[in-house]
Amino acid sequence: MKRGIQYLKFAAAAVLLLSGCGRETALLPAEGFAAQAKLSTNVIHVGDPVTLTLIARHSTGSVVRFPAIGNGKTVMVRNRASENRPIADNILESKETYQLTSFRVGDWPITTNVTACTFPDGTEKKQALNELILHVESSLNPTNTVILSDIKGIVRPPLRFPPKLWVSLLIVLLALLAGFLTIAFLRKPRTVRQTTPPQPPEVIARQALSALRGKAWRPEPFFTELSLILRTYLENRFKLNAPESTTEELTRTMSFDARLEPEQQQTLRNFMIQADLVKFARADAEQEVMQNAFTTVEHFVEQTKEPPAEPQKGSRK
Repeated sequence: MKRGIQYLKFAAAAVLLLSGCGRETALLPAEGFAAQAKLSTNVIHVGDPVTLTLIARHSTGSVVRFPAIGNGKTVMVRNRASENRPIADNILESKETYQLTSFRVGDWPITTNVTACTFPDGTEKKQALNELILHVESSLNPTNTVILSDIKGIVRPPLRFPPKLWVSLLIVLLALLAGFLTIAFLRKPRTVRQTTPPQPPEVIARQALSALRGKAWRPEPFFTELSLILRTYLENRFKLNAPESTTEELTRTMSFDARLEPEQQQTLRNFMIQADLVKFARADAEQEVMQNAFTTVEHFVEQTKEPPAEPQKGSRK
């Protein structure tokens, strides 16, 4: 009897040891940042959807930037959704879900870049995601032999009138229509329409900044509106898809744009990171910080505005 009780105690201790009871699983590593990627399936047929999920756990106040997903015409993104939620004290979980598909047979890599995390003190850490390969198979079954019928020629309906008569009637109708249109055009009074030229990008940005200056400044709505003003100006001035791009995509595009000086690129990069910290990580910002951000955008607009058009030669003043 005593030996049986000892066996039961030993078995219970073994179960507790294997299940990890008595020790909480660490939600974050020592670096304060962890990321992973997973596919709903790694084998699809051509055109079938597959779900890619990117998950990162990081400390409150930090911002995670996932790599760009997609590989041109090989792997295409059909839909994208983002989510941020707290999972414990001072720990956030950021998740991005992509709906992918491919129309090319083969093995294609999904994640090739790294995930970056920017902490409130300005330090940045990066982590490579686990490698994912999507195997795309043809939807045709090679074992089945399908015999396709040949294409039949065009069946022309019988004509009751000779082709020459149809051509003559068509010419007469076109001549009558042209005559009626000419008479109607000559009788219609002509009005001169004056179109207002579109406003320059810097004028639109100045008006939006003036409206923002008159509002009450609270960190999150202030940086949201100021970031939208800047992105709209970049779209109108430099033809960049700024409002729809993420911060990483936009900064990568600007790094190849020779119209922006390196100092201007760094200024925009610092501003966007600060705006993301306030908008997504709910970091606090004092009035002085918001005033500096406002002045930064205002100076950037004035530095990069379109130069005045030169007068044409021979024009009279």
